[in-house]
Amino acid sequence: MARWLTAAALLVSCASCAQGDDSDVTCGEGLSLCASACVDTQADADHCGECGSVCASGHRCEAGECVSDRGASGDGGSGGDGGASQENEAPSGTGGAACAPGLEACDGGCVDLDVNRRHCGSCGNVCADEERCEDGACVCDSGLEACDGACVDLTSDPHHCGSCEARCAHNQTCTDGACVCNEGLTDCGGKCADLMHSPEHCGECGAACGPGLVCQAGTCTCLVGDYEDIGGAVPQVVTGTTLGAETYFGLACVAVGSTEVVYRFTADEAGTYRFDTGGSSYDTAVGLLGFDRCDERACNDDRGGPEASASVLLEEGEAILVVVSGYNGAQGDFVLSIDKTVPPVCPAGTIEPTLPQRITGDTTLLGDAIAPSCGSVDTPDASYTFTAPRAGRYIFDTAGSSYNTILELRNGTCAGSVISCSDNTADTEQSRVVTSLSAGQTVVAIVDGFDGDSGPFTLNVTEYVPPPCPEHTLGSTFPQTVTGTTAIMDRVSAISAPCAGGSGPEATYAFTAPADALYTFDTFGTGFDTVLHIHDATCSGPSLGCNDDTSGVQSQVKVRLQRGQTVVVVVDGYTTSSSGAYTLNVKETILPPCPEIDLGSTVPQTVTGTTAGAVDIMSSTCGGAGGSEATYSFTAPAVGTYIFDTFGSSFNTVLSARDGNCSGAVLKCNGDAAGGVQSRLTMDLDEGQTILLVVDGSSASASGEFTLNVQQYEGGGTCSTAIDLGSTVPQVVTGSTADQPESVTPTCGSSNAPDMIYSFTAPENGTYIFNTLGSSFDTILQVYDGSCAGTPLRCNDDAGGPQSRLTVDLVAGQTALVAIDGRNTSRGDYVLQVDRFDGEGTCSTAIDLGSELPLTRTGTTAGQPNSVTPSCSAASTASEMVFTYTAPADGRYVIDTIGSSYDTVLHVHTGGCSGTSVACNDDSVGSTSRATVTLTAGQVITIVVDGYGSASGNFTLNIAAP
Repeated sequence: MARWLTAAALLVSCASCAQGDDSDVTCGEGLSLCASACVDTQADADHCGECGSVCASGHRCEAGECVSDRGASGDGGSGGDGGASQENEAPSGTGGAACAPGLEACDGGCVDLDVNRRHCGSCGNVCADEERCEDGACVCDSGLEACDGACVDLTSDPHHCGSCEARCAHNQTCTDGACVCNEGLTDCGGKCADLMHSPEHCGECGAACGPGLVCQAGTCTCLVGDYEDIGGAVPQVVTGTTLGAETYFGLACVAVGSTEVVYRFTADEAGTYRFDTGGSSYDTAVGLLGFDRCDERACNDDRGGPEASASVLLEEGEAILVVVSGYNGAQGDFVLSIDKTVPPVCPAGTIEPTLPQRITGDTTLLGDAIAPSCGSVDTPDASYTFTAPRAGRYIFDTAGSSYNTILELRNGTCAGSVISCSDNTADTEQSRVVTSLSAGQTVVAIVDGFDGDSGPFTLNVTEYVPPPCPEHTLGSTFPQTVTGTTAIMDRVSAISAPCAGGSGPEATYAFTAPADALYTFDTFGTGFDTVLHIHDATCSGPSLGCNDDTSGVQSQVKVRLQRGQTVVVVVDGYTTSSSGAYTLNVKETILPPCPEIDLGSTVPQTVTGTTAGAVDIMSSTCGGAGGSEATYSFTAPAVGTYIFDTFGSSFNTVLSARDGNCSGAVLKCNGDAAGGVQSRLTMDLDEGQTILLVVDGSSASASGEFTLNVQQYEGGGTCSTAIDLGSTVPQVVTGSTADQPESVTPTCGSSNAPDMIYSFTAPENGTYIFNTLGSSFDTILQVYDGSCAGTPLRCNDDAGGPQSRLTVDLVAGQTALVAIDGRNTSRGDYVLQVDRFDGEGTCSTAIDLGSELPLTRTGTTAGQPNSVTPSCSAASTASEMVFTYTAPADGRYVIDTIGSSYDTVLHVHTGGCSGTSVACNDDSVGSTSRATVTLTAGQVITIVVDGYGSASGNFTLNIAAP
């Protein structure tokens, strides 16, 4: 059945025929321009209904429709582009004619399926309006592209701009195949922005508005909702409520904000204005923002309580927004007080030097002159100068103030250095500073507030008055226990302890002895590290005893007192932080006779006894402390060497000897002998000489059964019976120390071993060498001048091995005692070699360098003796070379060993090797040495080129002016 097109549809289709150069042709009424000719598409068989629509053979055009000349109905079809001819209509019924070759019968007409838009490729396949039929397929018209099943213009389609996949944003237009911002918008980083209203790009790309600001006409302005203009009058009070209000800003000084009420305030004159919510019904917060830009100028949540206070400096006519809010969502009725503060000033007043002083005031409307080092900024303060009337400790505090204060002390002026700053003291919100001032010293005391807090304040100034000494009295009662505390505010150490520590605060007691006895004072049971000391008569009297730790960190002092004797007992702390509750115990012990037993002059003899239950009266100079003791007197029957020991005792003993009686000087003391825990003394005594022997324990717990042995040593080789070597050099002697007593204690190494002592007399002035090379045990060698008393001339433990070697300068006829000792408990066969060094470069044969300047001398210390020990390298056992030099003129001289082949030590003396050391250097340039000395013309110095440790070798000695 044929499909008829309406005339209106044909007219619309034909209108598309006008194109190209025919665009200026105008056809008459009822005619259409087709192929440069005006035709009647209602009757023209070549343009039937529309331009290019050709009626088939045997058909004519009536009313824009192709009709059969035989009256049969048919579809003129829709000709392809270029007006292709149609086939004859297929027979309808009988006698119908077939379509011409190349045409197909569709809807009663013959059509070319390759070009017909209504039957493209197949009957009924209609191409879209923007398509044409080409080779039997619908394709887009020229200038269009197929995208997503439709023909589009890539130059102008916003959904397919430039390519099928390119889609323009909603605020963009497709122009010439590119997405461009719509009119009035600007491309900012690939996004179209309205520079007049965009908060991210206000006025120009990238110019973002801050919080609370919006972009209006290209300018960031404050977005303010409802606010009330309260003018600029001060003082004024505004009341209101935040219940049901809005939230505009969200203040930075509160963790979680609340609803806000906003006011506009305009300063009538320049100054600092304070906004306070004191008297409000809830936990308030106040923020002050610039009116034009909403920048936060000040913000406060609490000024020491739920009220808030904030201050801001304003110019005349400057407007701000005052935002009243709440903490953590709090809302309610508020009171807003507005005042203008006075200009900041420092100092604001003076404190009179008559003490104590109490100053009161109010910082509420004061300016912020000082930012304290331990407080906060934008807080009003008051300040006062004070000049100390005398040297002492002074106390400044704000006790009695109505708010959370901060107190700072500065030296001299308001801009001076900070002496101290205090926020809270003793769990209060008030502040306290204690400081020592010199007489006439001026300080500035600044009363500030915490986090903007202010209000009525009190400033107290007092002078610290130390407690009396003694502060308490124990009377004469014993036993007794007293308690107290040294943790008293402001108390510091006033009495120095004679023993370790004692820098804590003290408590002092007077005690008067009721009888002649031994009195024990201790701090057992105290909770901090104590030091206990006893002074005779007064706090500044002589020390009778001092102890740091006896039992743990507690202390004990035992002292013998006479009836009626008064002492001051000081309970001290080990460090400045050692203080607190203490316990002081006092006990009396009746003194046993001293000595308890007289041993007479019998030798040998052995006595036994016990120290269990005895008392501790004597203090040992060796071993431990606190042990109880037994005392014996002994008188030497003849001149000789006597040996006293405690071998066979049941506990760790200490044995000491005092001169004459219990109060005599300690002559000798030994803790452990022969590698055990028993003790032994070897002493040279004169006939009739009396000594006191004290058998003691090594600690407070060491006591028990003891054995005391007394014998006279009959052999030689002791200090009083030294074996005479005469004056022969060189010589070698041998022997054994195995059965010898222990006569001396070496000053180098460590020894509890027996020793053998020889005497040697120098045949002439010179340097003499003594060594134990070849001995069978680890030796220690000492040389004394004349007797074993005093400090030895030289001492050596190891000379490059377990044996010993030392060099000493002697004058003709000088007698030296040579002691061969053992390290620790070593004993055995020894070899002693004595020789005289005949070379030059010793202390007695120094090489004279004259006065040449500059000077360089080379040599070697190998084979030289070791005659002197450098003060800057006391462990040196190296050989050395000794020179003298005479300064040619006044000036400074540089002496060095640069260029030497070993690790040198350089020392310079005046008055020979044993004279004053004026310079000593170990390493200055690498392992070599350098010293600078100032000399006068003609001054002679001794220069010693020494070695570090036992190092020796080739040296270079240089002397020059700097």
